[in-house]
Amino acid sequence: MKRPHERIVGQVSELPTRVEDPRCFAFVFAIAVAALAALLAGCGGNRSAVEQGNRDQVLHYGNGVEPGDLDPHTNTGSPESVILGEIFEALVARDTALEIVPAAAESWEFTGGGRIITFKLRPGLKWSNGDALTARDFRDSFRRLLEPSLAAQFAFMAYPVAGAEDYNTGKTRDFSTVGFQALDDLTFRVILKEPMPHFIQMLATYPFLPVHMGSVARFGGAERQGTAWTRPGNLISNGPMKLVGWEANKVITIARNEHHWNSANVALNEIRFYPIESQDTEERAFRSGQLHATSTMPVSKIDTYRADKSPALHVTARLGAGYLVFNTKKAPFDDARVRRAFSLAINREQIATSIYRAGQTPAYVLSQAGMGGYQPRHRITGGPDEARALLAEAGYPGGAGFPKVEYLYNTSELNRDVAQAIQQMWSKELGVDVTLVNEEWKVFLDTRDTGNFQIARAGWFPFTDEASEYFQQVVSTNAFNDSNWGDPEFDALYEKAIHTVDKAARHELYQRLDEIVIREMPVVPIVHQAIARLVHPSVRGWKDNLLDNRSLSELSLAAGEAP
Repeated sequence: MKRPHERIVGQVSELPTRVEDPRCFAFVFAIAVAALAALLAGCGGNRSAVEQGNRDQVLHYGNGVEPGDLDPHTNTGSPESVILGEIFEALVARDTALEIVPAAAESWEFTGGGRIITFKLRPGLKWSNGDALTARDFRDSFRRLLEPSLAAQFAFMAYPVAGAEDYNTGKTRDFSTVGFQALDDLTFRVILKEPMPHFIQMLATYPFLPVHMGSVARFGGAERQGTAWTRPGNLISNGPMKLVGWEANKVITIARNEHHWNSANVALNEIRFYPIESQDTEERAFRSGQLHATSTMPVSKIDTYRADKSPALHVTARLGAGYLVFNTKKAPFDDARVRRAFSLAINREQIATSIYRAGQTPAYVLSQAGMGGYQPRHRITGGPDEARALLAEAGYPGGAGFPKVEYLYNTSELNRDVAQAIQQMWSKELGVDVTLVNEEWKVFLDTRDTGNFQIARAGWFPFTDEASEYFQQVVSTNAFNDSNWGDPEFDALYEKAIHTVDKAARHELYQRLDEIVIREMPVVPIVHQAIARLVHPSVRGWKDNLLDNRSLSELSLAAGEAP
């Protein structure tokens, strides 16, 4: 949900690292604010960007970081997914009440005991260049997702489909054995290996977006990542908006797609996304009328906005977890006792209430209460005394002889504050020395993915409200298992759980998965998430929800008072 979805988790050996210098960041942030103000000034005279945007129906949106790419099949990040969800459209979508609703498909039915889903596409669908869009486009797009040479990290999400895993892993090259079928121009069928209650929710997510295979292939991207097909002028899409501009590290602009089936009901003419990594910079940009909405905000400012009863402040619970991941293939974190000791030395309550301060709750279990009705019974128990005993048992009494290790995080004020707090807790309670290393987003993801780390910040914003999404992060074969941990019992239980139709029985299997994670601790849950951001009162139609899910193209802009 980069994961957030960050894929709030990612790594090339020998990459340069840097330790944060606040003086340097202050200087860079000052330049960023000035540059953003100049960029947004445009032709509106003395009007702010928000005022001019309201007149022109142009939404100015803070998007956190510079996107790595806009390829839905290879993306792994939340910042990119916000844009992808506007310029592409899946078979189905989630509304703000988190219900599955029609999108490119106008209807669907389940047959075969829930194993077959047959979709009827809307008649007359078109790509943004006017080409007809048919069921074959979905079939060919999903084939690309599964191509081994593309190495799409989210290809595993299609594994519940008959034959998909064998195709993706190269066991067969016959795509006719895969349960993605175009029966005619308007009929698309998905055949699952076994019934999977929440699979239709997966089809609303960005790995299952269709791509215009003709243009993808023209630029060499059919089976290869990072080609020019995703650049302005080349990218052909099927969403309510289309890509019209991309100035690196400045702004990405999308505009209404006149060929979309619902174009007449889209009020916005443009949406402009600004990659502002600094929360302080983003908040200042909002306060000065340069943004309609922020991706987040500094926790230090939340109380001020609350005291002022600002209508711009939006704080809401969010399905998601912030956690740490150990590289279990490298000593000393190949020892579960060490991992558990590091976990028990962390004061989660203090981190949630004193650092996050936006409604996040301490996480004593990886899964999250309430997901699909699931209520975990197991939780992390114990504290610093047990942590010290475990470390001594592992051969490091009082931290003596413990090697120096590094904690990796991606650049942001909040991540820095959390890292410093945890660093101090480990020093105080365990007597160990941990060095903090921060990297820019894309470098950070690369470093983590290649395993060139010892401890790294991580997280997951789920695609769905099914608890299995958390457990998949430590399945041995999962592309996002950066811990490199694996357990055959865990893998077997997970596979059984996701195909168990009876909810009560499925949840009992989840209980066993939670218990194993707590015992082995390949990852350390820290908080369950909440979102704090600023939204200008002139934005109409904004609704908060547990998945932070909304279509920006369904919003509109009206005159509004400054927050």
